[in-house]
Amino acid sequence: MINYEEALNILSNKLSVVSHTKEMALLDSVKHICAKSIYATTSLPTHPIALKDGFAFLEDESYEVSTGDILKSGTKAVVPYEESLTNPPYMYNIKEAGEDIQKDELLLSRGELVTAYGITSLASQGIKKLKVFKKPKISILSIGDNLCPVQKDIKKGEVYNSNALSLGARILEVGAKVGKVWQVKNDKQAIKEHLTELKKQSDFIITTGAMSRHDAMSQVIYEDEFNILFHKVQIAPASPTAFTVYEDTPVLHLTGLPLSSLLGFELLGVPAIKIIKNESIGKKKSLHILNEKEFTCRENCTSAVPGFFDGNSFKSAPTFGAGMLNVLAKCNGYALIKDKTTIKDGDFIDFFSF
Repeated sequence: MINYEEALNILSNKLSVVSHTKEMALLDSVKHICAKSIYATTSLPTHPIALKDGFAFLEDESYEVSTGDILKSGTKAVVPYEESLTNPPYMYNIKEAGEDIQKDELLLSRGELVTAYGITSLASQGIKKLKVFKKPKISILSIGDNLCPVQKDIKKGEVYNSNALSLGARILEVGAKVGKVWQVKNDKQAIKEHLTELKKQSDFIITTGAMSRHDAMSQVIYEDEFNILFHKVQIAPASPTAFTVYEDTPVLHLTGLPLSSLLGFELLGVPAIKIIKNESIGKKKSLHILNEKEFTCRENCTSAVPGFFDGNSFKSAPTFGAGMLNVLAKCNGYALIKDKTTIKDGDFIDFFSF
């Protein structure tokens, strides 16, 4: 068993990235990863402009302007109509040429996620298209003898396969594509056959279930076709998680217990997807905030504790056992606690939003 930081380092060093690129219209490129650094070709604004409606003052004259007007050369200040300044500060209410963007300034880096507000500077330069990396296609294989797809009527003894849809939705939220969503019985041969088909059309595969000691998936990963990057991580509540490469296709193996599966995906699946889709990730950003109510964690590991941050403090979910189903629907993130068993009211914690 390895610790959480070791698992992340292995993913950073061992996973291959998607290298295929395409050119897209600027609006369509949102939530893609930029494939080529973009620099400004023009400084903006090109000339000084007025920031208020009022009077613009030269050395020995004044003239009326509206917000956004280009100013005459030598204009020293703009005084709004509602003010009566006779000696305004130099450049008062004036945006100088090049104040927003300088020529040759880096606007978007290779590996950076394209966002709505990141597009602002690109559009201001007249950029119409952007070269981006293609989104990786991620398939899901749910393993279990009693699973029922939500599209079918459930039978006695079955449970709906909610994990698959939750993971699929989260894959879309983090900027990747959902490929096939299949399920299979807890059988070694059947699992391998399904994985063989999925890898032909997937950049990454996620399995859920059959990771207990005597279950099929936990045994299959030790066969020759699998290169195990790690199996079992000191994280709660998802310690049985494994990561393998199956004939060149990376596979994340999560447990079937709902909360364990979904938090395991947050801790290891989300970083893996960002690496695979060529995103420059660095260290995941957190908020260092006050804890509102005491809670306990498992000892000697890194615990992901789901909860809610209301803008002032963090409050953990009332209960957060590995098999619980609906906990995350009432949370907006999780606290990451390392090697501590009790977090008291007033302690500071690191909070990560979904």
